[in-house]
Amino acid sequence: MAAANLSAALRAPAHPMAKAGYGKRHAPDQAPPRATDFAGLEPREAAIAAYIDRLSEGAAIGYKVLAEELPDYGQQACRSALDRLTRAGHLRRIRVHVTVADGQMRWVTRTYFSRTARDADWWAAHVRFVRGLDAPGQPPAPAAAETAGEPEPGVRAPRSEAYDVLAGLGRREPRLQLSEGDCVQLEHLVGEWLARGVGREQITQALTSGLPASVHSAGPLLRKRLETKMPPSPALRPENDHPSEQIVGMVIMCLFCDEDETTTTLDHGVCHDCRDRIARDEAMGLTGDVPDTFLARPRAEVDVAARMAELRSATVRPVLPAPRPRG
Repeated sequence: MAAANLSAALRAPAHPMAKAGYGKRHAPDQAPPRATDFAGLEPREAAIAAYIDRLSEGAAIGYKVLAEELPDYGQQACRSALDRLTRAGHLRRIRVHVTVADGQMRWVTRTYFSRTARDADWWAAHVRFVRGLDAPGQPPAPAAAETAGEPEPGVRAPRSEAYDVLAGLGRREPRLQLSEGDCVQLEHLVGEWLARGVGREQITQALTSGLPASVHSAGPLLRKRLETKMPPSPALRPENDHPSEQIVGMVIMCLFCDEDETTTTLDHGVCHDCRDRIARDEAMGLTGDVPDTFLARPRAEVDVAARMAELRSATVRPVLPAPRPRG
């Protein structure tokens, strides 16, 4: 069973690296590692996430490579697990436009991994933030919500994401019902939170938690919260293994194919065609573990409930699945 992998001996993974400049990248501003980092995931996804978390930057983490290195799983199982990790907010595959030391520009594809689960808005805001560094002559692709020119007479202009966050507060917390004027006046503050990498749900939580018993004026209260709890601006640093490289553009692409958000619709980092194929595989029972008779080594027997309880109470990193021995 998949959870048995959590009892495998801890080993430093001798894992293949991607082509220079590609492969795994750590997402910024992650929380420190804890034994319970992936406790909310299913056992197989938790085991694979913990394994990826320990890999160094630049490691190859496509589903085919993972299936080769983690012998208890087949390719379809690893692909399904990665899809679920994108839904949970731990993974995004991003095409990055970089300028290297000699002034040349090129596109590279990297898979960003976040130990801390992020919502879709956080990933989108991260990409938009980096796009703001685009050099002259390299304008970022327009966001889906942007429109060219003025709206037609009688057609209401589309509201910003920040405005939508404020307008939705009253549905979550009746004490924070805002007028249209309030939303317009506070819009720029919420926009700054979004630009600093905070997702919509995180902003809503920060504004609705710990309210007084009665709120007489929601607008001033929210303004004070937005100003005093403003998160710090993220520090943009060169990537450790490429100090001379400057990122000048990013675009999210499907985790499994070459389509990106400018050519297709992505649902939590995966295009509809790829997700449909994964759903068909799951319906046909093709995403389970490798049968015992095909394993390279016997699958260990373990008391899953006891082992998971042990991991959740541990003060060290979770025990990870061992990679396939390399001959």
